[in-house]
Amino acid sequence: MVCTHFGVCGGCGAYEGYDFATQARQVADMLLGQEGSREIAPLLFASPKEGFRARADFRFCTYEGFYFATNAFGKNERTKITHCPILLEPIGILLRHIREIFAPLAPAHPLRHKLYGCSFLSTYEACIITLIYHKPLESDSTHLFHALQSRLTEILRSRYPGFEIILIRRAKGEKIAFSPAQDSLSACIRDNFSTYLDEGSKNALSKRGIDFDKCTIFKQESLFSQPNPFINAQMLAFLLTTLPQILPAIATTDLLELYCGSGNFTIPLSQLFRRVFATEVVKDSIKTLQETIAHHSITNITLARLNAKESISALLAQREFFRLKNVDLASFSFGAILIDPPRSGVGDEAMLEFIARFPLIIYISCAPQTLHSDLRVLRRTHRIHTLALFEQFPYTHHIESICILTRASA
Repeated sequence: MVCTHFGVCGGCGAYEGYDFATQARQVADMLLGQEGSREIAPLLFASPKEGFRARADFRFCTYEGFYFATNAFGKNERTKITHCPILLEPIGILLRHIREIFAPLAPAHPLRHKLYGCSFLSTYEACIITLIYHKPLESDSTHLFHALQSRLTEILRSRYPGFEIILIRRAKGEKIAFSPAQDSLSACIRDNFSTYLDEGSKNALSKRGIDFDKCTIFKQESLFSQPNPFINAQMLAFLLTTLPQILPAIATTDLLELYCGSGNFTIPLSQLFRRVFATEVVKDSIKTLQETIAHHSITNITLARLNAKESISALLAQREFFRLKNVDLASFSFGAILIDPPRSGVGDEAMLEFIARFPLIIYISCAPQTLHSDLRVLRRTHRIHTLALFEQFPYTHHIESICILTRASA
């Protein structure tokens, strides 16, 4: 990749000699140990090297013009950004045109006054642009944001027919969406993972009867989502093809999912398992997932707004929750658990011992060091069956892992 900002911009953790294969081998050696490395061949999934990032956050530099900006690499200061080749193409187009629109405006213009930052969440069909201000919207300026939304939509449709722009204006205590849609999902975009799959993966999943449309999830700008849709698609394809091989009775097995977020894994995996009980503590994530479930008319997913510890207390019948008053936990027959914890990992030994009660453990991690720490507990009762490493974050030290463990006696 050629980028004039590489090593200056802090967006990429630029370092000498970046090579995913080398980095992945080092992670595999750490996770598997010397003996395990000889017994298990980790699967590696590489990312495109440009145009792969669907999320981006910027600030602005307004001295000597008007520029998007990021934190400088290794410095507590901002650096101007004129282009960013790692971004999904629609975001790259928007960067250029937003700057062209805003640069001639006076600093006191309602579109620029107290403008602090900008974030993007995009697919190839739609993009949410969030403009962040230090001041609430003046009522007589609403038409300017509607006009901006229309203009940016027209620009993108010249490259992507039918493209939709959702423009959001944020300030303290304020969120205003400018979008043609008026339904409850007007501040969300739909993302179908099959868009980013290669033909080989599509054919393999089609043979297994996977409905690509029912893998589509809704994304909201304020909620976490996987930043690299190409690698996310490979992660989902890996799970959808691998799990039935490891668990032949998967269609009669129930899945417990902790940290389910907005359903990135919940929705696709519901096609494999008999039932899914998914928990998440973030209200907006649960709401978005509920709307996705309703959109697809999915009937085998049960949601609960619980954190991981609360979920375990409920499942062990240690505590009753009003939020579960209509959920019959005893009716589930859990044979597998999926966890996708934050970068800090699980860490709590009691939680890990609960996780170890399940015959099949699917551990998704963006931090190999904390996964390695948690595996010290899980490997007392389980063995690593499959390890897959994904280049979710090119040009950084971070790497995504999916570790599938089966009970040692199995």
